[in-house]
Amino acid sequence: MALLLLAALLPGTARAETASLPVIMYHHVSKDASKAGDYVVTPEQLEGDLRYLRERGYTAVSLRELVEYSRGTGTLPEKPVLITFDDGQLSVLEYVLPLLEKYDMFAVAAVVGKYCDREETLEYRSPEYSYMTWAEVGELAASGRFEIASHTQDMHEESFPRRGCMPKVTETMEQYRAALNADLEAVERKIEAVTGERPFCFAYPFGFHCSEAAEVLAGRGYAVALTCEERVNVLSGEPGELMELARFNRSANENRLSFFARLGIV
Repeated sequence: MALLLLAALLPGTARAETASLPVIMYHHVSKDASKAGDYVVTPEQLEGDLRYLRERGYTAVSLRELVEYSRGTGTLPEKPVLITFDDGQLSVLEYVLPLLEKYDMFAVAAVVGKYCDREETLEYRSPEYSYMTWAEVGELAASGRFEIASHTQDMHEESFPRRGCMPKVTETMEQYRAALNADLEAVERKIEAVTGERPFCFAYPFGFHCSEAAEVLAGRGYAVALTCEERVNVLSGEPGELMELARFNRSANENRLSFFARLGIV
C-alpha cells in the first residue's frame, strides 16, 4: 500500500487525449420520502440514478483506477463516473450496498471519525438516522464495493473558528499543520484498523479547502482529494490533478434529467 501511495504522488504523464470524469456526491439515504431534500435521497431515487447511469453505458470507477490512470499505468473505461457518499451514515451499508451489488457498481464512503466513535456507545440505532460503527465501516470495505476515504476525525464543522479543516485565524501555520496532522493521524489509524490500509483519499468537510491543507495531505501520502465545486473534471495525467476533484451534490429536489444533464450525462 505504501508503494502505491508513493507512486501516486510521482508526476503523471500528460496524455494527448483527455478523459471527462463526472463525480456524484451523495450523503444520506432514507426510506422516508418526507425527509428527501438537498442532502437526502430515497433508495428508489438512488436506484433510479444507478439504472440511468447503466443504461447510458457509464462505469463506476474506483479511486485506484483513477490513480493508475493519472500515473500513466492504467486506463479508464469510455464513460467513467465516480460515485461518493459523505459522512458515513449507516444507510450507506443498509440501503446503498445492496444497490451497488445489484448494478455491479463501486463507490467511495468518506467517514468522520468522531461520528463512528460515538456510535459505539449508542443503544438505539437505525439506518434512518445513525452513522456506522467502525466494525460496520470494516464490513463496508470488505464488500469490495466501497473504498473508504477520510473526512477528518473531528473537523467536520461548518462554522467558525475553524470551518472544516481550514486554519483558524488565531493559529500560526505551524500550529495549523500540527492540528491537522494530529486529526488525520487519528482517523487514519482507525480506518486502517478495520480495513487493513490507510486511506489515500480525503473529502474536504463542506468543500472548504486551501493550499495549506493540500500541502499537509500531500505530505501524508494522499493521492485523491474531493471538493464540493460543481464541474466535470478533465483528466490528462497532469501531476496533482486528482487532488481537487469537483463533485456535483445530488439533491432530491432536482429531477434526474436536469441533474445528469449538468454532468453531461444524457
